[in-house]
Amino acid sequence: MWWSNRRAPNEKIVFFSNKTENYIQGNITGNLFKKNCTTVLNNILLRWTSIFSFRIEDNNPLKYNFAETVKINVKDSPPSPQVTINRDMVKEGDSVTLREGDSVTLICSAPAPCPSLPPTLSWTPRLSDSVTVFQENDDHTKHVFSVMTFTASHLLHKQEIKCTAVYRLQADNSERTSHTNVTLNVQYSPKNTLVLIGKDGSLTCSSDANPAVNNYTWYKVTGSEIEVVSYTQSLTCNITEVSGQYYCQAQNEHGLQNSSTVQPHCESVKAPPTLIGAAAGAAGMILTCILLTIILKKSCTRQNHGSETQETGELTLTNQVNTPEPKEEATYGNICHQLGTKGPDKM
Repeated sequence: MWWSNRRAPNEKIVFFSNKTENYIQGNITGNLFKKNCTTVLNNILLRWTSIFSFRIEDNNPLKYNFAETVKINVKDSPPSPQVTINRDMVKEGDSVTLREGDSVTLICSAPAPCPSLPPTLSWTPRLSDSVTVFQENDDHTKHVFSVMTFTASHLLHKQEIKCTAVYRLQADNSERTSHTNVTLNVQYSPKNTLVLIGKDGSLTCSSDANPAVNNYTWYKVTGSEIEVVSYTQSLTCNITEVSGQYYCQAQNEHGLQNSSTVQPHCESVKAPPTLIGAAAGAAGMILTCILLTIILKKSCTRQNHGSETQETGELTLTNQVNTPEPKEEATYGNICHQLGTKGPDKM
């Protein structure tokens, strides 16, 4: 028989093998002659969290209470399964670090407190066929193991793998589910290396790698000759030339990859207009302002003796033209300002 909270005010005989009706239904599967008193208790409820002790009785004077006790904690939800990985790989918390091309073995284990109803294990996503094993541990507890083996790929980087354990209960044929997630951190050499061309004709090397690319190399191809021109991620137009073709090489600790060659378009980039300095004299300034006026087909509003007038076409200058400071920026607004005018708001 099994006692609950023996020698306490609320003690009860919860299971007696000679009775058909007990507080807790079950049966003894052990053999007393072999010192095996294994008992299976069915449909355990939350209220049966307690300290249990064992007693044997016979028709002869043999009656004995065992001093050893066992505390049973009953929970409403099953424990989460545990996920382990190859011994030579690193698992930190919920993240698993591996390298592309490695053979990876994930093992999911879950306790089976009811041997007749072991949990069912499954993987999401299912990367390969899995093998399920039912095993008894040294302490006679039982576990279910599911083993899944696959090859690591850069396409699996940051992939979340979930192991789900489904427990079928005796009561009402209901189920309880628990799961554990791990995230794959796959390290790989550069992939998809290519050259991006900016609007200004600059070249930028782009590559996907884990860890990130730590070394860029630019090569210039002229006929059959190849030369290194830079070790930066981007090339500007003052480095590249229209006459050559270029490609980049991206490298991290796991390998390298070259892009295809490209032809920059730096000839489409034109220098902004500049204002001739004070040393050139007022005549140079007059020609520059007239040139800008013709190209933009805009007008300047100038102030003449306190009254504002609008002029288009040819620009008339007066003796009010001032020479700009040498360090003043040569913008359209500054030019009109030096002519004693105010340009349109959206010039």
